[in-house]
Amino acid sequence: MIKAVFFDIDGTLLSSESRILPSTIRAVEKLHQQGIICGIASGRGPSTIIDLTKGIPMDCYVLYNGQLVFSHTKGIYEHPFSKELLQKLAAFGDSEERQMSFGGRKRYYGSMSMRIGQRKLIKKLYQTLPKSISITELNKLLKQKNIVPKRETFFEQLPILSVPIYQCVLLSPESEQPRLEALFPECTFTRSNPYSVDIIEKGSSKLVGIKAAAEYYGIDTTEIAVFGDNWNDVEMLAGAGIGVAMGNAPDAVKEAADFVTLTNDYHGIDYALKELKIIR
Repeated sequence: MIKAVFFDIDGTLLSSESRILPSTIRAVEKLHQQGIICGIASGRGPSTIIDLTKGIPMDCYVLYNGQLVFSHTKGIYEHPFSKELLQKLAAFGDSEERQMSFGGRKRYYGSMSMRIGQRKLIKKLYQTLPKSISITELNKLLKQKNIVPKRETFFEQLPILSVPIYQCVLLSPESEQPRLEALFPECTFTRSNPYSVDIIEKGSSKLVGIKAAAEYYGIDTTEIAVFGDNWNDVEMLAGAGIGVAMGNAPDAVKEAADFVTLTNDYHGIDYALKELKIIR
């Protein structure tokens, strides 16, 4: 019996037009009526969640890819970066003049283009640049097309060592991932698009955060259903009681799921909850 359902946001809870479908709102309302816990499991941070989920009731938030978990009334779990690792990441960003943001509890720190317009920036990159590109080519094209402005600050001068930081987002093509993994063996790198990478401490994931939430609510992971559409959802899709991949997910992500539903633009959440008999 499913006692909790967690939803990724971009590409899952939100349509391609960044809105929540009326069918999704009704489905979540039915979950609540049946006493089922509803939660978010996202790579995003708290500062953007409230506006994105406005009008849809949620009980629990698993954010920064599982690094920060809380309900409306209580903190449940948190795993911030160590100061040593933050210093290492900031020094890397400064030495290579990279576009980076650091996610804290109340705000993001770092490059303005990454803090404010990350989703808009990535959409522009999708429309403009090839998906297979090196970091050297990416930086060259960004400067030519004036897509990313000059960095506004040096990362090592930011107050990130005095506040908890849970995730770093780096503008980086997929081709650079082996190099990053060699430079930062203490980190996990996860993606929801070809041009930026979410960096968290190794051993963390959305599934780790969901397990912390399950313990808080006194339920088992097998009693949880999750919905996701991209690479940073694979572990939770495979590890939850029921993993549901959206129809718009890459094929390899679908393979990790127990059920593949319709797309985020065509009532995928409502359809799966009914087909799996989670809502009546």
